[in-house]
Amino acid sequence: MPQWRHEWRQSLTFKLLASYLLAWVLTVALVGAVLWLVFQFQTSDRARHSAERIAHVVADTLVFDAQGRLLGLDWQDELQWLPAALPEDLSYQVSDRSGRVHLQSPTPRHPGGAPQLPLYSHTLQVTRAGNTWTIQARVSDRLVALIHLGAERRIGGTALATAVLSILLLGAVLLLTVQRLLRPLRETSAQAMQIGPQQLSRRLDEQNLPTELKPLVHGFNQALARLEDGFRNQQRFLENAAHELKTPLALLRGQIELGGAGHTEQLLGDVDHLARQVQQLLVLAEVSERSNYQPASIHLLPLAQEVIRFLSPLATKHRVRLNLLFEDASTMVHGDRMALFVLLKNLLENALNFSPADSTVSLVLRKQSLLVRDVGPGIDPAHLPHLFERFWRNPERRHEGAGLGLSICQEIARAHDWQLEARSLSPGAEFELTFG
Repeated sequence: MPQWRHEWRQSLTFKLLASYLLAWVLTVALVGAVLWLVFQFQTSDRARHSAERIAHVVADTLVFDAQGRLLGLDWQDELQWLPAALPEDLSYQVSDRSGRVHLQSPTPRHPGGAPQLPLYSHTLQVTRAGNTWTIQARVSDRLVALIHLGAERRIGGTALATAVLSILLLGAVLLLTVQRLLRPLRETSAQAMQIGPQQLSRRLDEQNLPTELKPLVHGFNQALARLEDGFRNQQRFLENAAHELKTPLALLRGQIELGGAGHTEQLLGDVDHLARQVQQLLVLAEVSERSNYQPASIHLLPLAQEVIRFLSPLATKHRVRLNLLFEDASTMVHGDRMALFVLLKNLLENALNFSPADSTVSLVLRKQSLLVRDVGPGIDPAHLPHLFERFWRNPERRHEGAGLGLSICQEIARAHDWQLEARSLSPGAEFELTFG
């Protein structure tokens, strides 16, 4: 099958036109069948109805004198020639109460042996000036069929012509309407074809679109916004990673070129620092993609205890106590368990790094939030706006890091629609994570 024919058969215009034509064909067939059945099974009814109508016509045209005596008929329409022209097919007679015939149509002359036509009759009684007159009208089946044959042909021809003209006219209107309705879709498609990696900030126009298409275009624009955010994040991630790794790699290369003699411990420290940076970069890339999360119900207390056990060696190294407090041991939250583990670990690790020796870092679990408190030097108010920025480091910090720990926490919180805030205390600092 040619490609153009396949595309045309798959087009919305073709399907609408085909459905429209099929509906019209079925409608015409149904109407034709109904009319045929009506004409086939109502022949006798039409003959009786015609005889009744003729009887009423005769009754309406009777002429009486002042004393109520019957004088004759006063034909005022075209039926007056029928009894004389077709005496075998149409006849009437008017008789009084005694049965004496006063008026009648011409008597037909039947040749010898000629069969008489079957007639349908109707009797009507009329009272004038106290006298009752009986009117009997007869009509043949062939005359009724002849009369209705012309009507049937006219009705059938008119119906057929009307159907053909309706199909053509409505088909043209439907085609123009579909083309007009699809014009915004074609324009939107042309706009979408122009969007590339360098034009991710562009959006499809949602104005003047059919109501049915607006959700589709709006969803596409939202997908573009998410794609742009992801693309920008990846660009920023690569730029920051290259910038952060360039300097330590250059220093490490210089020390190696000098032979590295007597600098083994420093080289190993630099390698460990690079390894931590790479590990945090990988974690940041993973938590920035929401499709990596596996939401589930999380029992908060066991998770917090697991994080504390994991950080116990670091707390012992810094000579800092980890204290766990909770309001309800059965508190549950909804989210990715591993992501929440990383978030708590980073917050507590950050607090341990800034806490003085022999101090306490507290983790407080509430029903709708959790708190991490330390008694370190606190947070400079000028540093609060930059605290969750990627690769930002406290100029006065006393530990080495990549500046990504709190950024990872913020990415995880945003992905779960949680709220993460930092506050400076006197002394120390407090981080609050609000669920929901």
